Amino acid sequence: MTADLPVRDAQSELRDATCQYLNDLAEGAFYLGCLDQAALAMEKAVAEAEQGGPNNPVLPDMLNRLGTLYYYQGKYHDAESQFRRAVTLLEKAGREKAVDLGQVFYNLGGLYKSQGKCAEAELAYKRALEIWTEELGPDHPDIALVLSSLGEIAMKLGRMPEAFYGLQRALRLLSARKVEDWNTLAVLQTLARFYVAQERLSEAEPILWRVLELRKALQGDEHPKVAVALTEIATMYRKQGKFASAEPLFRLALSIQEKVLGPKHPDFLHTVTELAELYRAQGQYSQAEPLLRLALAAFEEALGSEHPQVVARLEDYAGILRTMRRVPEAETLEARVRSIRTKRGIVRSSPTPEPNTSMSVRAANI
Repeated sequence: MTADLPVRDAQSELRDATCQYLNDLAEGAFYLGCLDQAALAMEKAVAEAEQGGPNNPVLPDMLNRLGTLYYYQGKYHDAESQFRRAVTLLEKAGREKAVDLGQVFYNLGGLYKSQGKCAEAELAYKRALEIWTEELGPDHPDIALVLSSLGEIAMKLGRMPEAFYGLQRALRLLSARKVEDWNTLAVLQTLARFYVAQERLSEAEPILWRVLELRKALQGDEHPKVAVALTEIATMYRKQGKFASAEPLFRLALSIQEKVLGPKHPDFLHTVTELAELYRAQGQYSQAEPLLRLALAAFEEALGSEHPQVVARLEDYAGILRTMRRVPEAETLEARVRSIRTKRGIVRSSPTPEPNTSMSVRAANI
């Protein structure tokens, strides 16, 4: 028995080294915007880690990273599966892995938020906040991330005073730091969204541009989340009636997203929808209609025929068809919306791109 131990140790060390190598490949591909290659490398890392059995201490880490990559690819079901596996393993590991458990709950919150599942997102974020407050202390910078995310959920649920209080608390936690990093990025982005939701666009504008520059510095000019930042600035300009300023930003965002994510990714489709709204606001209905039709078909294929985001796209498309005097087509879609609402009690919602940071374990913040 004793003679076998060095062999098993060597195998474990080789397995861990292979996992680290594959993780490094995945992270490099991720930062270059090559999501498919990153996910492929991380899938191999997970498979390698699984060879060490369910108690392999690196397995939850690999699962969390793979879930994060699936999220970026828009594979939400697969992402949730990996996060849930990680939660199960980390809960069994006890307090030694509590901080990592908080990270996975935080990522789960972001995943649910991106799908409009606000109740599930809030529960996950609150679990992360509870764990991190106990393990890291109430003044740790990561607490600001959770407060910011809970603030965004409160905004989506119309609880604006609660949202603003959480954001102010998050900013106070970060104010003593003299660096701008992922935590700063997440809080600033949520604060900008708060101002946009309040129609305080002049206050939102400098923050949104600051978010864009910070994303470029941290993630590179062609990262998918740089495109999200561009879309948010363009949307703000559209709301201000600055159509000439908005369109090139939408176009630049779409070029990045189509290149890196592909034409069926939720972020790409969200930008398509916002560009359609820009054309509609200018009365250019013939340009808006095919974009809304494209977005509706892709969302329905990805999410199913009764998802809240599909309902929102049905309403948008029916609205423009009615404006174009294509009334029978509009009425058909409106009847379908009423049927879905009656059946499922859905309230109107629209997809909101999520803040993302790094795919590293302590900062895989979706």
